[in-house]
Amino acid sequence: MRTVNETVANYIAAWNETDPARRREIVARTWTEDGSYLDAHREGTGHAHIDAMIAAVQEGLPGYRVRLSSGVEAHHGRVRFSWTAGGT
Repeated sequence: MRTVNETVANYIAAWNETDPARRREIVARTWTEDGSYLDAHREGTGHAHIDAMIAAVQEGLPGYRVRLSSGVEAHHGRVRFSWTAGGT
């Protein structure tokens, strides 16, 4: 079983991986098959949709990178962390 920190590191890595095969592998390690992602601008459910969502962001925003900008806190079945995103 992965630690919370490993899961967050994989989350960040998925957003930053531009090789489609490697990104799909990271997505599969990070989300369950029926897992979902939702924010104010995009959403996806399942590995294929989450991967396609990330690929679309990378295509529309070349050089887009996500960086962890805080520590990771976990308790009561929840995880909290801050991240920043932008061009290189």
